[in-house]
Amino acid sequence: HHHSQPQPLHHHQQHPHHQQHHHHHQHPHQQHHHHPPQRCMSLAMPTDVDSLSDRQCYVRSEFVEVFEATEKDVAARHSKGAQKLVAGQVGIRCMYCCHLRPKDRAERAVCYPSSISRIYQTVADMQRFHFEQCREIPPEIRKVYKSLKTTRPRGVGSPQTYWIQSAKLLNLSDTENGIRFGDHRSSSSGNGESNNNASSLPTDESGGSSNREIS
Repeated sequence: HHHSQPQPLHHHQQHPHHQQHHHHHQHPHQQHHHHPPQRCMSLAMPTDVDSLSDRQCYVRSEFVEVFEATEKDVAARHSKGAQKLVAGQVGIRCMYCCHLRPKDRAERAVCYPSSISRIYQTVADMQRFHFEQCREIPPEIRKVYKSLKTTRPRGVGSPQTYWIQSAKLLNLSDTENGIRFGDHRSSSSGNGESNNNASSLPTDESGGSSNREIS
């Protein structure tokens, strides 16, 4: 009798959260290459409730995640003729459909904001275009999302400013190649970085002013 055969199956029993937790995709036995597991984290922070509407807090904790693009993401991207993407660049994606093949996802499932100051508008666009159409989002999550207030706590700065500050707290930084996790930064770009930021802000502000106050 082949009693030893079923052994490997127990591997999965230890991971009851296999389905819900996409972070578990990085099991060694699924990893054919020896890349380190993909870095991926939530945008949500405990301070969100003090500065953002209930709905935005929910989006940051339950809908989107920040991730580091791998060579595979780059390869998938280039076929679409979208803007240049480099491995290690930070993107924002819908956490419900990231397991699907790119062509099976609703539009704007994965976005690569050009700078930290664009994250707010990027997620706003995903709310408007992607979440409406994404079939992977569970109905109960969508229901909660729709029921949440879009009014912000009073007397706080603009949400845009808060999104920028919180991105920096997550160790994200602007580079010539889009947003990256801070420890990628080359020391030489240290001083050029602040100038970069300053010059990109005005265009960002005027460009997004018509729809900046999204809920």
